Amino acid sequence: NAFTGQDFTGYFQRIAADRLDLVMKMEADRMTDLVLTEEHILKERDVILEERSTRTDNSASAQFQEQMQAALYQNHAYGMPISGWRHEMEQLSMEDALEFYGKYYSPDNAILVVAGDVTPDLVRSLANVHYGPLKPSGVTTEERPQEPPQRAPRRVYMEDPRVGQAYMARYYLVPAYDPADPKTSAALMVGAQVLGDGVGSRLSRVLQVEDKIAIGSGAGYSPRSRDDTSFTIFGVPAEGHTLAEVEAALDRELDAFIESGPTEEELVRVKRIMRASRIFSQDSQSSLARSYGAALAMGFTVEDVQGWPDVVDAVTAEDVQNALREHLRLESSVTGYLRRTESKG
Repeated sequence: NAFTGQDFTGYFQRIAADRLDLVMKMEADRMTDLVLTEEHILKERDVILEERSTRTDNSASAQFQEQMQAALYQNHAYGMPISGWRHEMEQLSMEDALEFYGKYYSPDNAILVVAGDVTPDLVRSLANVHYGPLKPSGVTTEERPQEPPQRAPRRVYMEDPRVGQAYMARYYLVPAYDPADPKTSAALMVGAQVLGDGVGSRLSRVLQVEDKIAIGSGAGYSPRSRDDTSFTIFGVPAEGHTLAEVEAALDRELDAFIESGPTEEELVRVKRIMRASRIFSQDSQSSLARSYGAALAMGFTVEDVQGWPDVVDAVTAEDVQNALREHLRLESSVTGYLRRTESKG
């Protein structure tokens, strides 16, 4: 199968080890000899349009998240949906596909990851056989538009009759993983886990259990991105409470958390959870392959992946406070309300 993210496209196969030669030959063929017809293009264009209809256009929450992302990024391509805006998707042509294919599909713009019952020498040998003869495209690293200084907070209000449960969210523009400064990313990750990951998190305990102002809350941060990423918080109001009340409660708790920092017990808990999650992920060959492939595709190294647990383990309460205090700034954020359209008359 295949998938596309913000920074790369991935193709993957699960195969018997003795079929590796054949599959690598097929992947090499995909890079040079793809034959497209107008019929292929129209058919696949319908497929991606239907995917957008199913995943985004038929979901008020997905459309809301799309609008939030578009508001967060004022200049960067991350503000566009991965699958594209519908009006642009409808115009895609065979010429567009061939131009893109000719520019990017080549060995010098690809990363091969093999996980399973193989040896490095065998994989290297097969790669030389199948990819070595292919002509490189010479594609060079392009300048990537970056975000200008963000000086004013933005707000998004969206109403839709399909909304079953109103909620509010805030996205902060924050740094992604930087090999030169991995501690900041690790501190943001630990902070998000302490604040809003699961029923034992700070937001859940205060907003849902103690104050009973929300029936859902959370925080999240993904460090894997070539350029600036987002730190998110959200809350779902309990009956009798408003989105504004939930937003105010989130702000109070976030301010208190930055002021006091996580407790030692909270740090131990989330580091144990993150360590266990990483260990369990190694049970899956496909998960291992994707983890390394994604990191390499975004410019990181094998050492960055392998060293991440040690960076996380070294995070202190002060590190979390400093990272959140510096980067969770309202002027570089978008706050959104999603609620059901009120009936008229």
